[in-house]
Amino acid sequence: MLLSSSPSTALRPSTTINPCILYSDSPASVKQFIGQVWDESRWRRGDPPARTIAAWRLKLHCLPPGWQKKLKQRWRDLQGEFFDHRKAKRAAAAYRAATTPPGAAVLAAIRECESGGDYSINTGNGFYGAYQFTLSTWRSVGGAGYPHEAPPHEQDERAARLYREAGPSPWPVCGYQ
Repeated sequence: MLLSSSPSTALRPSTTINPCILYSDSPASVKQFIGQVWDESRWRRGDPPARTIAAWRLKLHCLPPGWQKKLKQRWRDLQGEFFDHRKAKRAAAAYRAATTPPGAAVLAAIRECESGGDYSINTGNGFYGAYQFTLSTWRSVGGAGYPHEAPPHEQDERAARLYREAGPSPWPVCGYQ
């Protein structure tokens, strides 16, 4: 049974609830709240949950202006630390990806597919060596002379450098297997 004749107002409260009533805390409990919400280890692991951010914003709105300023400054400090840490972590991963040669298995698979593992192959179609380099590609990665005349370790080094710079795209069939 409805309390009102209008269905749109029947279930609505007549007054709005002030959310700050929930947070009429003492300064000591506010400090504890700050410690729980802005645990630095949580920021270093990743983004804090949306629930945490929503609770922080609600409580910030309800605090006296002096506390608001302190909390906002703490927020900026931790947020800056988090984004600096994340940026450094991504830069380190990008550096490792750029400087780490592809695994021997990757190069061996490309070499086997391209030339059957024969370092001295000259197919007569403008592709040379175990990785079937063109002369322009060979020279772009620092090679001199013809690729099929270079020793195997040099061909492997040049192929690894090319793979680091361009990924598997120089070997359109064998690089993606």
